[in-house]
Amino acid sequence: MDEKLAFQIRQISKYYERLKGIAQTSREDYVNNSILQGATERYLQLCIESCINVGNRLISMLQVDQQFEAPKTYADVFRELEKHRITQDLEPAMIEIAKFRNRLVHVYWDISPEVVYNIIHNNLEDINRYLKQIALYVTDNNL
Repeated sequence: MDEKLAFQIRQISKYYERLKGIAQTSREDYVNNSILQGATERYLQLCIESCINVGNRLISMLQVDQQFEAPKTYADVFRELEKHRITQDLEPAMIEIAKFRNRLVHVYWDISPEVVYNIIHNNLEDINRYLKQIALYVTDNNL
């Protein structure tokens, strides 16, 4: 497997597991723990960025043989993956996750702990599905 791709896949897995562990925290304990909130936001940001990096790496590796459009936005990364059937039924969810990454980075002061708590409870599985679909594609195509 491509070394850069393998590294980013491991990163997604690592951050996903950390976030999954944090999701075991009760809502009350989470809302009252600013250190846990900060760590969660950072792990979520890094996890999403790793998803974007994996998509970008795959697109760059496959551009030679296939007609990929160079992504102009993070959302475009997930559109291209779906268009070329690398992922299936994940485009809307991953685009929303990418939008949330932008909020984490650029509007961090306006993110409530409840929103992040809801994301790790309601959207974390989308990242896991993405990870599984990418890993399957990479394996099936000897990348």
